[in-house]
Amino acid sequence: MNLSYETLVVLLLAMIDYRLVEALAAVLECGGFERAADRLGITQSAVSQRIHSLEDGIGRILVLRETPPRATPAGERLLRHYRQVAALEEDTIAELGLRTQAEFRHVPIAVNADSLSVWLLDAIAPFLRQSRITLEILVDDQDKTIRFLRSGAAVGCLTSQCIKVQGFTAMKIGALRYRLAATPAFVRRWFAAGFDRVSAARAPIIHFNRDDRLQNRALTQAFGRPEVSPPAHYIPSAEKLAEAVFMGLGYAMIPDLQAAPEIKRGRLVELDPRGRLETTLYWYRWNRPSGLVEEFSEIIVNEGRRILSI
Repeated sequence: MNLSYETLVVLLLAMIDYRLVEALAAVLECGGFERAADRLGITQSAVSQRIHSLEDGIGRILVLRETPPRATPAGERLLRHYRQVAALEEDTIAELGLRTQAEFRHVPIAVNADSLSVWLLDAIAPFLRQSRITLEILVDDQDKTIRFLRSGAAVGCLTSQCIKVQGFTAMKIGALRYRLAATPAFVRRWFAAGFDRVSAARAPIIHFNRDDRLQNRALTQAFGRPEVSPPAHYIPSAEKLAEAVFMGLGYAMIPDLQAAPEIKRGRLVELDPRGRLETTLYWYRWNRPSGLVEEFSEIIVNEGRRILSI
Protein backbone atom coordinates (compact mmCIF):
# COMPACT_ATOMS: atom_id res chain seq x y z
CA MET A 1 0.00 0.00 0.00
CA ASN A 2 1.46 3.38 -1.04
CA LEU A 3 0.85 6.18 1.45
CA SER A 4 1.10 9.87 0.59
CA TYR A 5 3.52 12.00 2.56
CA GLU A 6 0.62 13.82 4.26
CA THR A 7 -0.97 10.52 5.31
CA LEU A 8 2.35 9.25 6.60
CA VAL A 9 2.81 12.43 8.62
CA VAL A 10 -0.64 12.05 10.20
CA LEU A 11 0.10 8.43 11.16
CA LEU A 12 3.44 9.39 12.65
CA LEU A 13 1.94 12.28 14.58
CA ALA A 14 -0.51 9.91 16.24
CA MET A 15 2.47 8.17 17.83
CA ILE A 16 4.45 11.28 18.79
CA ASP A 17 4.99 12.48 22.33
CA TYR A 18 3.83 16.10 22.14
CA ARG A 19 6.40 17.14 24.74
CA LEU A 20 8.99 16.52 22.04
CA VAL A 21 7.11 18.65 19.49
CA GLU A 22 6.70 21.36 22.14
CA ALA A 23 10.51 21.48 22.43
CA LEU A 24 10.81 21.84 18.65
CA ALA A 25 8.30 24.69 18.64
CA ALA A 26 10.07 26.43 21.52
CA VAL A 27 13.46 26.32 19.78
CA LEU A 28 12.06 27.74 16.54
CA GLU A 29 9.89 30.37 18.22
CA CYS A 30 12.54 31.52 20.71
CA GLY A 31 15.38 31.46 18.20
CA GLY A 32 17.69 29.18 20.15
CA PHE A 33 18.08 26.18 22.45
CA GLU A 34 19.00 28.18 25.54
CA ARG A 35 15.94 30.43 25.30
CA ALA A 36 13.75 27.40 24.63
CA ALA A 37 15.09 25.78 27.79
CA ASP A 38 14.21 28.91 29.78
CA ARG A 39 10.67 28.89 28.40
CA LEU A 40 10.12 25.20 29.11
CA GLY A 41 11.83 25.24 32.51
CA ILE A 42 14.26 22.45 31.60
CA THR A 43 17.95 22.28 30.77
CA GLN A 44 19.36 23.07 27.35
CA SER A 45 20.62 19.49 27.17
CA ALA A 46 17.08 18.20 27.77
CA VAL A 47 15.78 20.35 24.90
CA SER A 48 18.44 18.91 22.58
CA GLN A 49 17.62 15.37 23.69
CA ARG A 50 13.91 15.86 23.05
CA ILE A 51 14.53 17.12 19.53
CA HIS A 52 16.98 14.31 18.80
CA SER A 53 14.36 11.81 20.01
CA LEU A 54 11.76 13.44 17.77
CA GLU A 55 14.07 13.33 14.75
CA ASP A 56 15.00 9.70 15.45
CA GLY A 57 11.34 8.73 15.74
CA ILE A 58 10.33 10.45 12.50
CA GLY A 59 13.51 9.64 10.62
CA ARG A 60 14.02 13.18 9.37
CA ILE A 61 16.12 16.19 10.32
CA LEU A 62 13.72 18.82 11.68
CA VAL A 63 16.03 21.66 12.72
CA LEU A 64 19.07 23.10 10.99
CA ARG A 65 21.51 23.97 13.77
CA GLU A 66 22.19 27.51 12.57
CA THR A 67 22.06 30.88 14.33
CA PRO A 68 19.17 31.21 14.78
CA PRO A 69 17.99 27.60 14.30
CA ARG A 70 15.89 27.09 11.18
CA ALA A 71 13.24 24.47 10.43
CA THR A 72 13.61 22.05 7.57
CA PRO A 73 10.52 21.47 5.36
CA ALA A 74 9.62 18.50 7.57
CA GLY A 75 10.11 20.65 10.67
CA GLU A 76 7.88 23.37 9.22
CA ARG A 77 5.13 20.82 8.50
CA LEU A 78 5.35 19.44 12.03
CA LEU A 79 5.35 22.90 13.61
CA ARG A 80 2.29 23.90 11.58
CA HIS A 81 0.44 20.77 12.68
CA TYR A 82 1.42 21.31 16.32
CA ARG A 83 0.05 24.85 16.30
CA GLN A 84 -3.18 23.76 14.67
CA VAL A 85 -3.68 21.01 17.24
CA ALA A 86 -2.82 23.43 20.06
CA ALA A 87 -5.46 25.86 18.78
CA LEU A 88 -8.07 23.10 18.67
CA GLU A 89 -7.18 22.06 22.22
CA GLU A 90 -7.51 25.66 23.36
CA ASP A 91 -10.97 25.87 21.78
CA THR A 92 -12.05 22.68 23.53
CA ILE A 93 -10.78 23.90 26.90
CA ALA A 94 -12.67 27.16 26.44
CA GLU A 95 -15.88 25.35 25.41
CA LEU A 96 -15.69 23.16 28.51
CA GLY A 97 -15.30 26.21 30.72
CA LEU A 98 -11.93 25.06 32.04
CA ARG A 99 -10.04 28.24 31.20
CA THR A 100 -9.34 30.75 33.96
CA GLN A 101 -10.02 34.43 33.34
CA ALA A 102 -6.32 35.21 33.75
CA GLU A 103 -5.23 33.08 30.80
CA PHE A 104 -4.41 34.63 27.44
CA ARG A 105 -4.11 32.89 24.09
CA HIS A 106 -1.28 33.81 21.74
CA VAL A 107 -2.00 34.54 18.06
CA PRO A 108 0.91 35.01 15.60
CA ILE A 109 0.04 36.61 12.25
CA ALA A 110 2.09 37.89 9.30
CA VAL A 111 1.33 41.22 7.62
CA ASN A 112 2.86 43.68 5.20
CA ALA A 113 4.38 46.85 6.63
CA ASP A 114 1.96 49.27 4.94
CA SER A 115 -1.12 47.46 6.26
CA LEU A 116 0.36 47.53 9.76
CA SER A 117 1.13 51.23 9.44
CA VAL A 118 -2.11 52.35 7.81
CA TRP A 119 -5.15 50.27 8.82
CA LEU A 120 -4.58 46.95 10.60
CA LEU A 121 -4.52 48.12 14.23
CA ASP A 122 -7.59 50.28 13.67
CA ALA A 123 -9.37 47.19 12.36
CA ILE A 124 -8.49 44.81 15.19
CA ALA A 125 -8.04 47.06 18.25
CA PRO A 126 -11.69 46.78 19.46
CA PHE A 127 -11.47 42.98 19.24
CA LEU A 128 -8.13 42.89 21.08
CA ARG A 129 -9.47 45.08 23.89
CA GLN A 130 -12.40 42.74 24.43
CA SER A 131 -10.55 39.43 24.00
CA ARG A 132 -7.98 37.72 26.18
CA ILE A 133 -5.38 37.17 23.49
CA THR A 134 -1.86 38.40 22.86
CA LEU A 135 -0.87 39.20 19.30
CA GLU A 136 2.49 38.63 17.60
CA ILE A 137 2.87 40.48 14.30
CA LEU A 138 5.50 39.25 11.83
CA VAL A 139 6.30 41.79 9.09
CA ASP A 140 7.62 41.38 5.56
CA ASP A 141 6.89 42.62 2.04
CA GLN A 142 3.31 42.02 0.93
CA ASP A 143 4.35 39.33 -1.54
CA LYS A 144 6.50 37.46 1.00
CA THR A 145 4.38 37.20 4.15
CA ILE A 146 2.93 33.88 3.04
CA ARG A 147 6.24 32.21 3.91
CA PHE A 148 5.35 32.62 7.59
CA LEU A 149 2.12 30.72 6.97
CA ARG A 150 3.81 27.88 5.14
CA SER A 151 6.47 27.52 7.81
CA GLY A 152 3.91 27.35 10.61
CA ALA A 153 5.17 30.57 12.21
CA ALA A 154 1.77 32.28 11.73
CA VAL A 155 -1.86 31.16 11.90
CA GLY A 156 -2.83 33.66 9.22
CA CYS A 157 -1.30 36.25 6.94
CA LEU A 158 -2.03 39.29 4.79
CA THR A 159 -0.51 38.96 1.34
CA SER A 160 -0.83 40.30 -2.19
CA GLN A 161 -0.47 36.79 -3.60
CA CYS A 162 -3.56 34.98 -4.81
CA ILE A 163 -2.39 31.39 -4.90
CA LYS A 164 -3.55 28.02 -3.67
CA VAL A 165 -1.85 27.00 -0.45
CA GLN A 166 -2.69 23.49 0.68
CA GLY A 167 -4.43 23.48 4.04
CA PHE A 168 -5.36 27.17 4.01
CA THR A 169 -8.33 29.30 2.95
CA ALA A 170 -7.96 32.67 1.21
CA MET A 171 -10.37 35.60 1.52
CA LYS A 172 -10.10 38.78 -0.52
CA ILE A 173 -10.11 41.94 1.60
CA GLY A 174 -9.69 44.81 -0.84
CA ALA A 175 -7.11 47.05 -2.47
CA LEU A 176 -4.50 49.22 -0.80
CA ARG A 177 -4.10 52.17 -3.18
CA TYR A 178 -0.95 54.25 -3.60
CA ARG A 179 0.04 57.64 -5.04
CA LEU A 180 3.48 58.86 -6.07
CA ALA A 181 3.99 61.90 -3.84
CA ALA A 182 6.45 64.46 -2.46
CA THR A 183 6.35 67.71 -0.51
CA PRO A 184 5.75 71.04 -2.29
CA ALA A 185 9.29 72.16 -1.40
CA PHE A 186 10.75 68.96 -2.87
CA VAL A 187 8.72 69.51 -6.05
CA ARG A 188 9.97 73.09 -6.38
CA ARG A 189 13.57 71.94 -6.02
CA TRP A 190 13.60 68.85 -8.21
CA PHE A 191 10.58 69.14 -10.51
CA ALA A 192 10.35 72.90 -11.18
CA ALA A 193 10.00 72.26 -14.93
CA GLY A 194 7.63 69.33 -14.43
CA PHE A 195 7.76 65.68 -13.47
CA ASP A 196 9.28 63.86 -16.44
CA ARG A 197 11.62 60.96 -17.09
CA VAL A 198 14.78 63.09 -16.79
CA SER A 199 13.84 64.84 -13.54
CA ALA A 200 12.48 61.59 -12.04
CA ALA A 201 15.86 59.94 -12.68
CA ARG A 202 17.77 62.77 -10.96
CA ALA A 203 15.72 63.22 -7.78
CA PRO A 204 16.22 60.88 -4.81
CA ILE A 205 13.53 58.26 -4.34
CA ILE A 206 12.73 56.26 -1.19
CA HIS A 207 12.29 52.46 -1.07
CA PHE A 208 11.30 50.28 1.88
CA ASN A 209 14.18 47.90 1.14
CA ARG A 210 16.01 46.48 -1.86
CA ASP A 211 13.15 44.07 -2.57
CA ASP A 212 10.61 46.92 -2.73
CA ARG A 213 9.57 47.33 -6.39
CA LEU A 214 6.53 49.55 -5.83
CA GLN A 215 8.24 52.82 -6.81
CA ASN A 216 9.84 51.19 -9.86
CA ARG A 217 6.46 49.88 -11.00
CA ALA A 218 4.93 53.34 -10.68
CA LEU A 219 7.71 54.99 -12.70
CA THR A 220 7.49 52.33 -15.40
CA GLN A 221 3.72 52.80 -15.53
CA ALA A 222 4.21 56.57 -15.91
CA PHE A 223 7.12 56.62 -18.37
CA GLY A 224 7.39 53.13 -19.87
CA ARG A 225 10.64 51.32 -20.63
CA PRO A 226 13.57 51.54 -20.13
CA GLU A 227 13.20 51.59 -16.36
CA VAL A 228 13.99 54.86 -14.58
CA SER A 229 16.66 54.37 -11.87
CA PRO A 230 16.89 57.37 -9.50
CA PRO A 231 19.35 57.61 -6.60
CA ALA A 232 17.63 55.86 -3.69
CA HIS A 233 17.23 55.83 0.07
CA TYR A 234 16.26 52.55 1.76
CA ILE A 235 14.17 52.95 4.93
CA PRO A 236 12.74 49.64 6.23
CA SER A 237 9.88 51.17 8.21
CA ALA A 238 6.57 52.23 6.68
CA GLU A 239 6.14 55.00 9.24
CA LYS A 240 9.68 56.34 8.84
CA LEU A 241 9.51 56.08 5.05
CA ALA A 242 6.43 58.33 5.05
CA GLU A 243 8.14 60.62 7.58
CA ALA A 244 11.17 60.88 5.30
CA VAL A 245 8.91 62.00 2.46
CA PHE A 246 7.36 64.68 4.71
CA MET A 247 10.89 65.79 5.65
CA GLY A 248 11.67 66.33 1.97
CA LEU A 249 14.29 63.58 1.70
CA GLY A 250 12.79 62.05 -1.42
CA TYR A 251 9.64 60.99 -3.24
CA ALA A 252 7.83 57.67 -2.88
CA MET A 253 4.59 55.77 -3.15
CA ILE A 254 2.35 56.62 -0.19
CA PRO A 255 -0.83 54.67 0.68
CA ASP A 256 -3.84 56.70 -0.40
CA LEU A 257 -5.34 56.49 3.09
CA GLN A 258 -2.35 58.57 4.21
CA ALA A 259 -1.68 60.57 1.06
CA ALA A 260 -5.15 61.87 0.15
CA PRO A 261 -5.72 63.93 3.35
CA GLU A 262 -2.20 65.38 3.17
CA ILE A 263 -2.61 66.31 -0.51
CA LYS A 264 -5.85 68.06 0.40
CA ARG A 265 -4.07 69.99 3.19
CA GLY A 266 -1.25 70.97 0.82
CA ARG A 267 1.45 69.05 2.69
CA LEU A 268 1.97 66.63 -0.20
CA VAL A 269 1.75 66.86 -3.97
CA GLU A 270 0.80 63.97 -6.25
CA LEU A 271 3.56 63.86 -8.87
CA ASP A 272 1.75 62.00 -11.66
CA PRO A 273 -1.67 60.30 -11.66
CA ARG A 274 -0.26 57.80 -14.16
CA GLY A 275 1.83 56.41 -11.30
CA ARG A 276 -1.16 55.34 -9.22
CA LEU A 277 -1.13 51.68 -8.26
CA GLU A 278 -3.18 49.39 -6.09
CA THR A 279 -2.30 46.17 -4.34
CA THR A 280 -5.07 43.65 -3.72
CA LEU A 281 -4.80 42.10 -0.27
CA TYR A 282 -5.86 38.60 0.74
CA TRP A 283 -6.18 37.04 4.18
CA TYR A 284 -5.11 33.40 4.50
CA ARG A 285 -5.97 31.24 7.49
CA TRP A 286 -5.94 27.56 8.46
CA ASN A 287 -8.59 25.29 7.01
CA ARG A 288 -8.84 23.35 10.26
CA PRO A 289 -11.65 24.70 12.43
CA SER A 290 -10.58 26.93 15.30
CA GLY A 291 -13.09 29.27 16.88
CA LEU A 292 -10.49 31.87 17.75
CA VAL A 293 -8.82 31.88 14.32
CA GLU A 294 -12.21 32.04 12.58
CA GLU A 295 -13.41 34.92 14.77
CA PHE A 296 -10.15 36.82 14.36
CA SER A 297 -10.21 36.25 10.59
CA GLU A 298 -13.76 37.55 10.34
CA ILE A 299 -12.74 40.76 12.13
CA ILE A 300 -9.73 41.36 9.88
CA VAL A 301 -11.62 40.66 6.67
CA ASN A 302 -14.78 42.64 7.49
CA GLU A 303 -13.05 45.63 9.07
CA GLY A 304 -10.34 45.61 6.40
CA ARG A 305 -12.99 45.74 3.67
CA ARG A 306 -14.71 48.62 5.44
CA ILE A 307 -11.55 50.68 5.93
CA LEU A 308 -10.06 50.04 2.49
CA SER A 309 -13.33 50.98 0.76
CA ILE A 310 -13.32 54.49 2.28
